[in-house]
Amino acid sequence: MGGFSTLIILLLVAVASICDMTAPAIICSEDLYLQAPDTGNNLAVDFVAACTDNSRGDVNLTCSHESGTVFHIGTESVSCTCSDPAGHVSSCDFRVTVTDITAPIIECPVTLTREAPSTKNSVRVTFEPSCTDNSGRDNLTCSHSSRDKFRIGSETVSCTCTDPAGLEDSCEFDVNIVDITAPIIECPVTLTREAPSTKNSVRVTFEPSCTDNSGRDNLTCSHSSRDKFRIGSETVSCTCTDPAGLEDSCEFDVNIVDMTPPAIICPGDLDLLAPGTGYNLAVDFETACIDNSGGDVNLTCSHESGAVFHIGTESVSCTCFDPAGHVSFCDFQVTVTDTTPQTIICPDDLNLIAPGDGNNLAVDFVTVCTESSGGDVDLTCSHQSGDIFYIGTESVACTCSDPAGHVSTCDFQVTVTDITAPIIECPVTLTREAPSTKNSVRVTFEPSCTDNSGRDNLTCSHSSRDKFRIGSETVSCTCTDPAGLEDSCEFDVNIVDMTPPAIICPGDLDLLAPGTGYNLAVDFETACIDNSGGDVNLTCSHESGAVFHIGTESVSCTCFDPAGHVSFCDFQVTVTDTTPQTIICPDDLNLIAPGDGNNLAVDFVTVCTESSGGDVDLTCSHQSGDIFYIGTESVACTCSDPAGHVSTCDFQVTVTDITAPIIECPVTLTREAPSTKNSVRVTFEPSCTDNSGRDNLTCSHSSRDKFRIGSETVSCTCTDPAGLEDSCEFDVNIVDTTPQTIICPDDLNLIAPGDGNNLAVDFVTVCTESSGGDVDLTCSHQSGDIFYIGTESVACTCSDPAGHVSTCDFQVTVTDITAPIIECPVTLTREAPSTKNSVRVTFEPSCTDNSGRDNLTCSHSSRDKFRIGSETVSCTCTDPAGLEDSCEFDVNIVDMTPPAIICPGDLDLLAPGTGYNLAVDFETACIDNSGGDVNLTCSHESGAVFHIGTESVSCTCFDPAGHVSFCDFQVTVTDTTPQTIICPDDLNLIAPGDGNNLAVDFVTVCTESSGGDVDLTCSHQSGAIFYIGTESVACTCSDPAGHVSTCDFQVTVTDITAPIIECPVTLTREAPSTKNSVRVTFEPSCTDNSGRDNLTCSHSSRDKFRIGSETVSCTCTDPAGLEDSCEFDVNIVDTTPQTIICPDDLNLIAPGDGNNLAVDFVTVCTESSGGDVDLTCSHQSGAIFHIGTESVACTCSDPAGHVSTCDFQVTVTDITAPIIECPVTLTREAPSTKNSVRVTFEPSCTDNSGRDNLTCSHSSRDKFRIGSETVSCTCTDPVGLEDSCEFDVNIVDMTPPAIICPGDLDLLAPGTGYNLAVDFETACIDNSRGDVNLTCSHESGAVFHIGTESVSCTCFDPAGHVSFCDFQVTVTDTTPPTIICPDDLNHMAPGDGSNLAVDFVTECTDSSGGDVNLTCSHQSGAIFHIGTQSVACTCSDSAGHVSTCDFQVTVTDTTPPAIICSDDVHRTAPSDGNTLAVDFVTECTDSSGGDVNFTCSHQSGAIFHIGTESVSCTCSNPAGHVSFCDFQVTVTDMTPPAIICPEDLDELAPGTGNNLAVDFETTCTDNSRGDVNLTCSHESGAVFHTGTESVSCTCSDPAGHVSTCDFQVTVTADVCDRECENGGVCHGGVCVCPPGYRGDNCQHPKCPRGCPSSMTCVGVNRCVPIAFAGPRNGRTDNNSGSGRRGTCFPLVSYNQRIQTSYIKPVIRNIQISCGTFGLQTCNSQRLEYTVAYRTVYRTSYRCGWSG
Repeated sequence: MGGFSTLIILLLVAVASICDMTAPAIICSEDLYLQAPDTGNNLAVDFVAACTDNSRGDVNLTCSHESGTVFHIGTESVSCTCSDPAGHVSSCDFRVTVTDITAPIIECPVTLTREAPSTKNSVRVTFEPSCTDNSGRDNLTCSHSSRDKFRIGSETVSCTCTDPAGLEDSCEFDVNIVDITAPIIECPVTLTREAPSTKNSVRVTFEPSCTDNSGRDNLTCSHSSRDKFRIGSETVSCTCTDPAGLEDSCEFDVNIVDMTPPAIICPGDLDLLAPGTGYNLAVDFETACIDNSGGDVNLTCSHESGAVFHIGTESVSCTCFDPAGHVSFCDFQVTVTDTTPQTIICPDDLNLIAPGDGNNLAVDFVTVCTESSGGDVDLTCSHQSGDIFYIGTESVACTCSDPAGHVSTCDFQVTVTDITAPIIECPVTLTREAPSTKNSVRVTFEPSCTDNSGRDNLTCSHSSRDKFRIGSETVSCTCTDPAGLEDSCEFDVNIVDMTPPAIICPGDLDLLAPGTGYNLAVDFETACIDNSGGDVNLTCSHESGAVFHIGTESVSCTCFDPAGHVSFCDFQVTVTDTTPQTIICPDDLNLIAPGDGNNLAVDFVTVCTESSGGDVDLTCSHQSGDIFYIGTESVACTCSDPAGHVSTCDFQVTVTDITAPIIECPVTLTREAPSTKNSVRVTFEPSCTDNSGRDNLTCSHSSRDKFRIGSETVSCTCTDPAGLEDSCEFDVNIVDTTPQTIICPDDLNLIAPGDGNNLAVDFVTVCTESSGGDVDLTCSHQSGDIFYIGTESVACTCSDPAGHVSTCDFQVTVTDITAPIIECPVTLTREAPSTKNSVRVTFEPSCTDNSGRDNLTCSHSSRDKFRIGSETVSCTCTDPAGLEDSCEFDVNIVDMTPPAIICPGDLDLLAPGTGYNLAVDFETACIDNSGGDVNLTCSHESGAVFHIGTESVSCTCFDPAGHVSFCDFQVTVTDTTPQTIICPDDLNLIAPGDGNNLAVDFVTVCTESSGGDVDLTCSHQSGAIFYIGTESVACTCSDPAGHVSTCDFQVTVTDITAPIIECPVTLTREAPSTKNSVRVTFEPSCTDNSGRDNLTCSHSSRDKFRIGSETVSCTCTDPAGLEDSCEFDVNIVDTTPQTIICPDDLNLIAPGDGNNLAVDFVTVCTESSGGDVDLTCSHQSGAIFHIGTESVACTCSDPAGHVSTCDFQVTVTDITAPIIECPVTLTREAPSTKNSVRVTFEPSCTDNSGRDNLTCSHSSRDKFRIGSETVSCTCTDPVGLEDSCEFDVNIVDMTPPAIICPGDLDLLAPGTGYNLAVDFETACIDNSRGDVNLTCSHESGAVFHIGTESVSCTCFDPAGHVSFCDFQVTVTDTTPPTIICPDDLNHMAPGDGSNLAVDFVTECTDSSGGDVNLTCSHQSGAIFHIGTQSVACTCSDSAGHVSTCDFQVTVTDTTPPAIICSDDVHRTAPSDGNTLAVDFVTECTDSSGGDVNFTCSHQSGAIFHIGTESVSCTCSNPAGHVSFCDFQVTVTDMTPPAIICPEDLDELAPGTGNNLAVDFETTCTDNSRGDVNLTCSHESGAVFHTGTESVSCTCSDPAGHVSTCDFQVTVTADVCDRECENGGVCHGGVCVCPPGYRGDNCQHPKCPRGCPSSMTCVGVNRCVPIAFAGPRNGRTDNNSGSGRRGTCFPLVSYNQRIQTSYIKPVIRNIQISCGTFGLQTCNSQRLEYTVAYRTVYRTSYRCGWSG
């Protein structure tokens, strides 16, 4: 029974199962909203879910979260699923929201006060606000970061702490930076500037400086740099204030000095014509003076303007002083010219007899010169009246010049005849001293010959100035006068030798010594010549051919002449050593290096010998005992001797290394390949040591090379420079890893910061290797990289050791929302150039934008031309995001240039023949660089009337800026019509009987057609006296214009009265005792009214009449030929001869103070007849006689020509010795390079003879050596009397010795120590050639330590002068320190943390034993995080040498992260879509506490489509360990599809039947976006009969949901009588229009978008201006004949624009096509013009019909 029951139950259950179609009913809790506790970020939540089923069977209820589960702050979905025994499943879900209501707590520090340093304006301030929140994930942000710089002043720091729930707390605190440092100001020193030559001020540039730690000082001055300062001195005061109010001030002077003299202007030289009636002319002129200072000037001239100038040339000089006392000069000449010539008259030729006692005769004559103007004339004759004329014929030429330079000439001859014989006199015996260089003397003597003709011919056997040899010669002389009469005499000439011989030495000799020794036989040549030509005795201190040693020796020579006079000379012989010295170097040295070092101290010997045995200077590039390193080094040696010869040799020192290097390799290295790579970079450092210190270590692999998975052997070899080597090897093992997975973040959209064009973007990409091994993940950008504004793609690649590569990418978009900032310059003012009205102005507005790529445009470009005036420049800056900023500024162009004014040149015009005036047209111009209007005015307008003469026209021009310019010119109107002159006819008149002249009256007339004044002058005035004869009268008439007319006539005065002559009575004269005739003077007279009689006699007055009686007959004839005559007798009585007596010879003593003596003597001459005699002597009594003997010759002659002579000698003897004077002691400074000086001196000697001989022991210009020497001098006069003196010459050494130090020495310390023995060489030379004392602070060879030491040297010369020099010795440490790092360290991280303290040891030692500085990037015991970190260590010694090493510390994480996925999620799709955003919770934590890389194939909140999708999550920690989990998300579609049918259709059947194919459209859509199944009872296009039919449609979606709809189709028979246009179709009496047309007959086109108010629709979607549309009501087109109407529209766009880049109107005619019906033409005129790059249009259209 029980089994039956069981069976029954099972059957019932089976039946129930078979019949159960209902899913279980599941009930979830409502969404839960709970508050998190204050102390935590999670909450255990209890909830209820229930499930019942109609089967009453067990149900399976599961939820994604268990009741009591811990929920974190936020919202989590709980989904529950219930399944019944029939397998039906129901689900529900609800949300659990844990809300955080506890705000975080923030704490800020109190106000922080810091003091700004003196040199900075900011301080880095450290602060640390704190924030705590129950969520444990607060976000603390502050307006400033700790360690930010805070500027001087106070700033508030605001901090906010926000928890994940958005709750926040904030605080703030102040940071005060106090400035306690005043600014420091510096002014320039006094500035002196020179004012330019054309200005009274200067723009002075100065730049006082102010420094303040705030960096924001305010520097103000009483004047700005580039201000103008006027001439004089001004003080500029400057003050600098910092923001804290602290200040400093200074001041300086600016002196503007006027160095420019004033500009003075004189007129050019003036050439003027004197008036015909006078000598003087008042002259006007103009001078000017301008000074750049603008101050008053003082201008004075030697003549004032308007002063009277006489005929001739006078200079006018002008002087101008400016306020600074500078003076300028100018001058010019004024020449007044006389234009009227003069008249000159000479007498007839004169024939006269010379007197017996002379050769000449005083002759009187008269010449006359008259000047028509009555002015002064200059009459000169080659002889004056009363002058002496000598025997013979002489011409007298006379010249007469007036002040105007006119010259007239005339001439006549005067003949004087000689009848007296000459008298000769010879000098007494002449004694002369032979000159020093000759054996003869040119002797001057002058025998005298007197003859009354004055032109005797005196000849001698010797000529005066002939050479006379030493000894005695006789000179004979004869004198002959022109008449052949002669006289003779003779005298002796004695020549005495008083001169020492002339000695000649060769110049100093410079010779080369022979190669074999020190000595040289030297030939030289000396000479001695005596003026006597006799033998001389010449001896020298060295004979020619004597041997001279190397060096310099003096040779002195002496010469005696036959008279015992002696002369000296000397010269130097220098023998130079030409043989170089011999240098011997050792042979090349080959040595073995020690095993423990790379160098060796090497000793060697070099020898240098000089053939002369003198000292040599031997130097080598290395010293014996120097250190030589392994290898070969050359040693070069140089040897020089005192002669400057240099010999060299060299050898090589080779130090050979026989010690092989020692190499050490690391042990086998094992590395694990990362999960994404098949190789590992392995670091290793084999070591090699060698005594050379220069080993070459090479390995088959380099440290840091990549080693592929597996094992490789590294072989290393160390080779030293000697080729010796050692080698070792070690293995590197690399362990394999597993493949990887890469995940990129979604695209990132970020906002750019306001102060930059980029943003540091953090993102996470994950690459995991299933094996947990390393992968190689690289991205084109690193997380934290800078991304610039715009969109950039990030591509990431992950590779494993097997070479598999995975990639992903995403985009980062940085958007700019910050507008750019533009800055314009302040108003710019520029000065327009003198020749232009515009200026190219440079400006540079700036624009800054965080994008760094702004576009800055301005209405004007920099360097554009700006015209005079003001223009505004507008600038706009646009950044790439289209954000913009704008600004504007003004540009002012100032006109500082006066306008350019142009006047015509001076105008010379001719007056018309009928008057004095002339209207004159002229043209002036004024141009200004501004191009604006100018105001040009002149003192006379063009066309004004100008009078005859010269008038000045001055013009002035003002430009718009008020600048003014001036110019002027002269207008001269000349009178061209000459005047009329009338003279009387010739006049014939009778002279009165009692005179030779007659006053004559006459009339001349001159008229001027212009009626102006004329100037009428005649050579004779009316009423003037006219003499007997005919004279011409010439008249001249001139008008003011300078025209001249002339006429003339003759006045003849006739003589009718005969002359009256009177002769003297008989004349008796006594003949002189020595002559047979007497010159008799008589003067018959003749008077005639003409005043010009011609009186002639048979004898002339002063003729000689011989002893006896003669009759003289005379006749007088006047010019008219009338004459009278008379006669008289002359009786001559005879005379007797004369006697002459001379004194005896005179012997006298010369005075002590002179070489001459006045000597008185008496000579007597008597004539027996008692008549006059003529006594003359070669010397007059009382004449001066010089020391020596002179002859005196006397001659006495009587009137008859008898001559008597006598002579005597006068001897003057010298007994006074000469007086010599020597200079005082002479002190001279020796030059710096010599030990002697040429000294010039000049002792003096005076003697009454005037012919002393002065000799000294030294000659002036001799060389004197340093020290003191005495010079002795002797003076001897011609008679052997002498005087002597002496003086000292001191040569002082004032030159310190020349000291020479070597250059600074840079040496290398030996590898084994600190010290180095250093050899060096110093020298000291003194110009005195004496011993010097040279000492140095360090001796050569002294030990120097590593570092730099100064060596100072001092040298004293014998005079106590001192010189110094110094140099530095630097010994450099060349051996770096030795540093040792540990091998790479590998440690395991503890299981409970990510950090590990690691200890290690590094060492550093230096060979010098000095301190070293060892630093490492990590200290021993430092914390190392999981992963591999490099530790780099550096060791430096005191010499700056640095050694480095490094190693790696690897801390390995061994624990994978913990990952938790959500349970499977079930959701219902919304009714309006096939997707759903689904939230879920997944977690991943790592024991290290470090960041994990947690990614899921779908993010929480991602879109899921209807259906089921798997979500897989991966979590990796920094160690590369990876954990996985997954779950499913199911979205169920519960919405039926949406079906749409058309509205009921009413259709017209065609007129030919009752059926109609009807098209319709039904649609069906489903939220699943999947395929739907739509079916209708009628297909679209089916035939419907007349009447109404129903159409039903059904649609099903993929989920099986079904929707339905229906509509009706009614077909009506069609009747239509309408004609439709434009393709319209008539249905049911109505036109059905095609698209684009409307109206009852479809006659109107449609513009669905509408047309603007000024346009109309003329075609489908075509709008044109109304002006194009033709007549409003259209027009019938006669051409088509259709009667249809059309409209006109253009084929070109109305908005067409043509932009030009210059201002120019453009007229364009555009052809328009009108309508589609008929022909119509539209013409349009379009005016375009461009202003500031903006096109403006003005368009007009006119349309008309062409058909």
